[in-house]
Amino acid sequence: MSTLTLANKNKRFRGQNQFEPEALYSLRKESWNCFNDLDMPHRANHLWRYTDPKVLLANNPSELMKITPSLPDQTEYNLISLDEAFSGYGYNRSDYMTFAKLTPALEKSGVIFKDLLSATRENEDIVGKYLGNLIGSDFGKFEAMNLALWNTGLFLYVPDNINIELPIRLQRHPSGPNTFHRLLVVVGNNSKVTLIDDYSGECRKEEAQINSVVEIFAGDSSSVKYLNTQRYSSKCNSYITQRTRINKDAKSVSVFAGLGGNVSKTNAGTVLDGPGANSQLYGIVFGDDNQHFDYHIVHHHTSSNSYSNIDFKTVLKDNANSASTGLIRVEEDALNCEAFQVNRNLLLNEGAKAESIPELEILCDQVQCSHGATISPIDKEMLFYLMSRGVAYKDAVNIITLGFIEPTIKNFPGELETLTRELITGKMEG
Repeated sequence: MSTLTLANKNKRFRGQNQFEPEALYSLRKESWNCFNDLDMPHRANHLWRYTDPKVLLANNPSELMKITPSLPDQTEYNLISLDEAFSGYGYNRSDYMTFAKLTPALEKSGVIFKDLLSATRENEDIVGKYLGNLIGSDFGKFEAMNLALWNTGLFLYVPDNINIELPIRLQRHPSGPNTFHRLLVVVGNNSKVTLIDDYSGECRKEEAQINSVVEIFAGDSSSVKYLNTQRYSSKCNSYITQRTRINKDAKSVSVFAGLGGNVSKTNAGTVLDGPGANSQLYGIVFGDDNQHFDYHIVHHHTSSNSYSNIDFKTVLKDNANSASTGLIRVEEDALNCEAFQVNRNLLLNEGAKAESIPELEILCDQVQCSHGATISPIDKEMLFYLMSRGVAYKDAVNIITLGFIEPTIKNFPGELETLTRELITGKMEG
């Protein structure tokens, strides 16, 4: 047992907050005890082979239990204006107050979008069924800490047969030296939604720790697009855990863009839990300076006749480094599944370093699966071709790099596609 765990072992969980439902308080308390009982992740475990977990653990967690989310100020809520390009907008402030707003038409349709604390009080029949169901206190030490200590959260519920055409945008900002984000999304049968989950902002302290958990539940024949962008300032260390569970004939498209921060680790994936389930997962990482990125991607097939694909690309320059581990797991009774993954890494100079480990755990022999990985520098023949036609060296490198990532960027919605391309272009020219 680690010294940190021993230090917190004798720390009893705080008393119940006056705005906190009994069920939520019990869940938090149970998660706190679980967090203290769990040892720090072992570096021999492949999930933590490339990142020291101590770098991402919040300081003085026993003090952080006193920081709880604030109920939103209705006056502030009424002042929120929606961009016509979005169906909804949610964000958190540095005072742990979280706001969410939908278009009037969606509110009338039965869609619920609000801060998570209010949802635990007003929509306990839904939240109680799903909160912590995919990523609970038994998921891991960091996830148990999040469930016990989350201080800013959002909740989205989409009833059956609702098609939300325009994206819902979330902006998640650091709230002091330690921020615990949580997002719970429940999408009904035959419904459709796109979420842009944007992690951004400056850290006021010398260094800030962010721990975020995202749970998405998609019903039969639903369609969910989830886009995660991490563009924190260089003082931020972030750990994000995300899981989507899709049912029969449901489709999930997940896109991850890692651009900012200092040390960034993401554990993301989809559970394909019904026949006909289809999951597409795309990723782009662009690291420079001394940035460190660590992405673990999972596709877990628990049902027959399901399909998944992972296409993850990494570009590194300066002394940046990255690790990408992709896992496809097919259960014994999940017949006739198709699952593919590929990870491509482009190194722009000698100081950059990439690690790639594609993994298969196939417990059934009636499947079609493949995996692949590449790590390479800029192609010298491509450089020669462009430079022989009058293109300067730096411009040639930029052209090749943009060509490398362009097929993946096209999976982003319009505004985010433009923003991501601009951020990557800025890094190349920096």
